[in-house]
Amino acid sequence: MHYSQKSGEEVLGDLGSGRDGLDSAEVHERLLRYGPNVLETAEAVNPLVIFFDQFKSFIIYILLFAVVFSCIIGEYIDSILILAILLANALIGFFQELNAYRSLEALKKIAALHATVVRGGEKRVVDAADLVPGDVLVLTAGDKVPADARILESVRLKVEESALTGESVPAEKGSGVIAENVQIGEQVNMLFSTTSVVVGNCLAVVVGTGMETEIGKISALISGAVDELTPLQLRLHRFGKRLGAVILLVCLVVFSVLSIQAFFTGGLTGQTFVAFLFIAISLAVAAVPTALPAVVTIALSIGVKRLLKKKALVRKLSSVETLGSCDVICTDKTGTLTENRMTVRYGWTMDGEIELQGIGYEPVGDVKGEPVELLFKAGLLCNNAELHQRSGKWELIGDPTEGALLTSGGKLGLKGTDKRIDEIPFDSERKMMSVLLQDDQGQFSVFSKGAPGHLLKHCSSYYRSGEILPLDQEAMSQIENQNDLYAGQAMRVLAFAWKQKDATEPLDEEGLTFIGFQAMIDPPRQDVLPAIRTTSEAGIRVIMVTGDYQTTARAIGREIGIESEVCTGHEIDNMDDAALTSVLQSGINIFARVIPEHKQRIVTALQGMGHTVAMTGDGVNDAPALKKANIGIAVGSGTEVAKEASDIVLLDDSFSHIVSAIREGRGIYDNIQKSIMLLLSGNFGEVLIIFLAVMTGMNLPLTAILLLWINMVTDGAPALAFSVDPYGTDIMTRQPKDAKENILPLDKLVLIGVLGSIGTGFALFLFSLYGGANGDGEELKLGQTIVFNFVVLYEVVLVFVIRRDYRVPLFSNWWVWAAVVFSVVVQLVLMYTPLRDIFKISALDGRQLLLLGGSALCFYLLCRGYAVLQLFFMKRREATFT
Repeated sequence: MHYSQKSGEEVLGDLGSGRDGLDSAEVHERLLRYGPNVLETAEAVNPLVIFFDQFKSFIIYILLFAVVFSCIIGEYIDSILILAILLANALIGFFQELNAYRSLEALKKIAALHATVVRGGEKRVVDAADLVPGDVLVLTAGDKVPADARILESVRLKVEESALTGESVPAEKGSGVIAENVQIGEQVNMLFSTTSVVVGNCLAVVVGTGMETEIGKISALISGAVDELTPLQLRLHRFGKRLGAVILLVCLVVFSVLSIQAFFTGGLTGQTFVAFLFIAISLAVAAVPTALPAVVTIALSIGVKRLLKKKALVRKLSSVETLGSCDVICTDKTGTLTENRMTVRYGWTMDGEIELQGIGYEPVGDVKGEPVELLFKAGLLCNNAELHQRSGKWELIGDPTEGALLTSGGKLGLKGTDKRIDEIPFDSERKMMSVLLQDDQGQFSVFSKGAPGHLLKHCSSYYRSGEILPLDQEAMSQIENQNDLYAGQAMRVLAFAWKQKDATEPLDEEGLTFIGFQAMIDPPRQDVLPAIRTTSEAGIRVIMVTGDYQTTARAIGREIGIESEVCTGHEIDNMDDAALTSVLQSGINIFARVIPEHKQRIVTALQGMGHTVAMTGDGVNDAPALKKANIGIAVGSGTEVAKEASDIVLLDDSFSHIVSAIREGRGIYDNIQKSIMLLLSGNFGEVLIIFLAVMTGMNLPLTAILLLWINMVTDGAPALAFSVDPYGTDIMTRQPKDAKENILPLDKLVLIGVLGSIGTGFALFLFSLYGGANGDGEELKLGQTIVFNFVVLYEVVLVFVIRRDYRVPLFSNWWVWAAVVFSVVVQLVLMYTPLRDIFKISALDGRQLLLLGGSALCFYLLCRGYAVLQLFFMKRREATFT
């Protein structure tokens, strides 16, 4: 039987304790038995692990193999250049992730928690880490609960549990016995570690410490969750394996053909064998997009910096693109979709309704309607909370509900100057509070507030238009209907009453005059509705997953545009995984009264359905699902546990930043895809040039060092410039990419094939034209120089052909133009300085340069002609389909 189902005395007996607490010897023995009251923390991040993680890519494995092989055959310059590129790529990713980790550490607020306990009949202040089961705690308003405990006795106790349960309103607590085994949010006689006492005080006995607390169980769930590969990592991994297989096949075919030819002609020697291997490795170098790892890393790093300006801290580079791929966002309600601050939305009296604008505790906002000041004066005076303005921010001391009443009175410009004479405090049975006040003129009056059903029992009249009228059945029905209307909208309704008194009469609560209601709610953030509308247009499903009540979740969902039936945690308990999947497939987007295990099951079910899931949240109860999701997003005001489990931390709580991050992720993916298109189009052409030359018995048109130069400079600079390309205007109106989709879909691969084939035809024609195909000495050198320069111009043309395919305006990115000019200038420097001797190329004359330019122009016109034909046939297919 759970502790909540036993009386306080039974729990003390089970724990071998009493109201005088434990003695020192028993505490020492239990510390040895149960261990300190601390959570097991993950090991600190090792910088070496972060560094070596940057090399986990199939493409990088191929390049590392190329480095080793180049060293074996003595091509040290090639190996050094490839290794330098890989090292630069690794360092960029390493410093980005290390800085993000350190930034997150800086966000943590380290504070030693203490607790007041009764030991040996005396009160003592001890370190929270030294608490053991059986210790008796003394807790008052403002204290943080240091361990899980069963309440023994309490006075007006309210506890803030939103980080654990997701409920917006502080939970009223008491010492009574609960007949059934219920969820955490309904265990009103229990206290849980990391929650806070808002109002009142209590005596409680510790029943769980360390990893045996509810937060400890959540920490265990987090540590058990396995990190998922991001969609980009999966796509690049698949791309790398397939590319590697193609490269190995092509190299094997070329090596085999050359070796067989030499064998039958009697020319196969050890020297020719090594030469054939060198040709094969040249093909590998040509095929592998050497600059790709650096391009991906830099594109993601630029996205990280953009997001940081928008108040989003990215802990891991690859997380940026994942947001662009996500098609489901599971979001907590309290603190993420809502303000996590109770706000009075309506005032109501028998004279009519008043609507109050504004959010938070700042007493600023429009008031629509004719307010009855007496109603808001009652909320202001029958109140024990305080509001203070510090550094431009309004801070609350006391109950958030009472803070909302102070704010509503402040919006009307009211001030509480009456002197309090006496008070009947609120308690959980009466559900009322009353105060006796004396105003500036010496008049005495009573103001009361409470739950409508309880307060109305003490009322015999009601207030309307300045008159006090008998509370008849008709008036009572009107009042009750209005209360039901607000309750149906998930509003928290407080009723207010008043009466005048003589100075000699003691404070009592009979014969009150009903004034009206103040209806409050934890309102949605102002930016949530447009943000969710944008995600809908982007094809992203938003699911609210909250620990709050069903009616509250439904009402908030209605306000922000999540229209759905509600599924509760209790219903999930009675479902197997298949049934839960069926519920998600049916379109239910609101889940209420859920616990951490439910959130994990929901995320797992969505992932099993093939979705890429982002989970947002701020509470301890969100952490396991944040860890399990493809990408976890913690809000800045959230708990450290949530931040530790997340991939991205929003430095403020604006939901709109999630939409900005999704847009950034999609744009980054487009730019990475453009870069891969450029790199592969060029590399495919280079491989095809060498492959066809070898197959037709020509000389080698490009040497390994020329191939490496093209890949590093001519490919690399424009591909890097794509990292800052502007995004398309349709980026948030198209559907998310399927996680199973390859990094380059079929239409892009066809385009690469066409462009590479056209470029190969031009290159081999020029190679033959200048005698390089079968010549030797200077003829071969000139032919290789011509091909080398044509491939550079061919890849410059590709830059603009590919950007046009992505509908990017021609002059929208000056970095691309700078990269193109840089490639051409560096090529000229290489050709007309002594550097040409290192690369074994010739200096071309004006006629040869003119022929190259004309060839590049013809190549561009052919590419444009293909694009026009492709568009024509695509429109015909669409017309036929329509």
